[in-house]
Amino acid sequence: MISESETTPTSLLSVEGLKASYDESIILRGIDMHVPPNSVVALLGRNGVGKTSLLRSIMGLMPKTEGSITFDGQSVEQLRTDQRARMGMGYVPQGRDIFPNLTVQENLEVSLSISGKAGKERLEEVYELFPVIKDMLGRKGGVLSGGQQQQLAIGRAILTNPKLLILDEPTEGIQPSIIDQIEDAIHLLKKQGNLSIILVEQYLDFAKAASDTFYILDRGSVVLTGESDELTSEVIGKHLTV
Repeated sequence: MISESETTPTSLLSVEGLKASYDESIILRGIDMHVPPNSVVALLGRNGVGKTSLLRSIMGLMPKTEGSITFDGQSVEQLRTDQRARMGMGYVPQGRDIFPNLTVQENLEVSLSISGKAGKERLEEVYELFPVIKDMLGRKGGVLSGGQQQQLAIGRAILTNPKLLILDEPTEGIQPSIIDQIEDAIHLLKKQGNLSIILVEQYLDFAKAASDTFYILDRGSVVLTGESDELTSEVIGKHLTV
């Protein structure tokens, strides 16, 4: 049932009372969010409400002013971004952030250099999820289409063997056929039973189909949370339509 508050579940990630500011402007106003194991959580809201800031705070890229972040039973507030990544947080930011002057294979090898054997064991899985990656190993990342770059960015994150995969607007600016492939990949990753996903998404049909639960942000606060099948046209019209 949709509610304004939430009973805390057993969580892989727990964010409690998180506040953050940028240039003296308050961006996050006491965020509470919980990501259970083996789940997909959609983080929704109009532009400029704090979604990316929340992701950056979780990853340690934006300092918090108050609150706590616990991952896999351990407080991460004092950890650097690279330490959080080594604990099992994988982050695909908006804009993909691949290395455009490296080949696809070299982009993958950057992740493999971090994850070692565990990453190499997942390489075939990445090729199965996104066959185009294997077909384009020798091409520079910068010549790929936007959708192909997104597949590469997600593949690189998977090779770090994450427990939590954070995707910031993975469908932005890409063609429908690749959107379908990314949705299929999310479902397949979840079926494996050892990964949770936070999905920031403007394409609401995609977000609803790919996720189990949702959080809606407005002006730096959570205004609604619930099961994704409760994302009705009324809810969308009230909280998400511009």
